[in-house]
Amino acid sequence: MTDSPASRTRASHTGAGRIDVDSPEPGGLLDAVVATVAYADVFDMPIDGERLYRFLVGHEAPLSDVRAATAHLVDVGRLGRRDDLYFLPGREDVLSIHDERTARAVTMWDAAERWGRRIGALPFVKAVAVTGGLAVDSVADHDDIDYFIITRPGRLWLTRALILVLVKAAARDDIELCPNYIVSDRALDFDDQTIYVAREIAQMIPLVGAEHCVNLRKRNDWMFDHLPNATVAGDLTRAGDLEQSTASALGERLLASRPFAPVERWEMRRKIAKLQTVTSRRPEVGTPDESSFSPEVCKGHMVGNAAGIDIAWRERIAAARLPR
Repeated sequence: MTDSPASRTRASHTGAGRIDVDSPEPGGLLDAVVATVAYADVFDMPIDGERLYRFLVGHEAPLSDVRAATAHLVDVGRLGRRDDLYFLPGREDVLSIHDERTARAVTMWDAAERWGRRIGALPFVKAVAVTGGLAVDSVADHDDIDYFIITRPGRLWLTRALILVLVKAAARDDIELCPNYIVSDRALDFDDQTIYVAREIAQMIPLVGAEHCVNLRKRNDWMFDHLPNATVAGDLTRAGDLEQSTASALGERLLASRPFAPVERWEMRRKIAKLQTVTSRRPEVGTPDESSFSPEVCKGHMVGNAAGIDIAWRERIAAARLPR
């Protein structure tokens, strides 16, 4: 974890500088730290100091100030602490959940990288990144491996069909892959500009095509209004080169040819019609909910998490604030 301005993207944001941790000003650094810890708590998790700094909500501040504010909040009982993990008061139970989930994440990363790189070698695929719980090393016992995938335009639905062949192959080894968000590089500007989406963009871990993930963050620089300390580069520790075989390149040339254009349209219409009948696992949300399907987007988010997460997060923030 560094405190280098060069590692940031929005050095011109206001709010950086020395912070008086005893200030009662609403919306200041203390509230930002509590809000960030509260967001992790929605997922029954504590948050470590490095991620607390990177994903600090709505307030740009140098690492030294974030550390000072966090230490102060622990001293006055507004946060709990174990080593470098921070949690809301009375929520010590998230520590055992953290230990279980991080241990499970360690066992999943090898498969996530192996199959993610195989997806990255398919025709038309430009980038593959891990999202969801695994991206923050928090894997519940029912979680699968979530991928965000960027493709070349024009053949997204045929690419998805190829990806599903690998999904079925992985399933034979009891590995559950979930390529639930596939977009072409023509559809990188997100309209849903919420903290939930900002976190998903900021915390995704590129496996191949990292430069396209960087471009995604640049195109969606509104995310820095939510997360000013996040960076365009993100976490590149697992990023590798995009390697396409000769067979894959030839397959791409063939599938990109004019005779396959009607096949692409047929596959898109067929799969959209089927996906739009999928019942959400949260019936109160409706069918479908956060999903989006078009020639350039296959966003199969059928659960409807975002709205519920936002409500739960704001309830925790309100409960954690001291009277003014």
